[in-house]
Amino acid sequence: MKGFIQVLCLIIFLAIYGCSGANVEKNNAKTLYSAVSKDDTATFNINLTDKEFFGQLEINYHGAYKDSGDVTGIVKGDTLKGTYRFQHYGIEAWNRTPIALLKKDGKLIMGEGAMEIYMNIRYFKKNVPINYDNPKFVFEKAQ
Repeated sequence: MKGFIQVLCLIIFLAIYGCSGANVEKNNAKTLYSAVSKDDTATFNINLTDKEFFGQLEINYHGAYKDSGDVTGIVKGDTLKGTYRFQHYGIEAWNRTPIALLKKDGKLIMGEGAMEIYMNIRYFKKNVPINYDNPKFVFEKAQ
């Protein structure tokens, strides 16, 4: 019985230690970025690690309406690829679209690419490069 209790305590200790260790990376401070494109503005509150990113993105179109929601994805070198899950202002339905960002000179450049839809989910087309040359938004760290 004593051995069983020791094993149980060890399992509980490892579970608690493992969970707290996994959260260390996710508790990093978020960085606020902002971008302006003509009459449109965007704010991006992001937590960025070496392997993943997550945060909140809000895009305001001409002050008339906005999209806001969560962004999650993976980091490969200087490229961030993920999913933007958002709601249009005043509409309850959730939308989902891919997002690609390029880290360059302390900025995040939002890329555009050809998309396809499979089972009502949008994806960037495979083997078609994402264009970062003429971006809608270039995010800079907010002061």
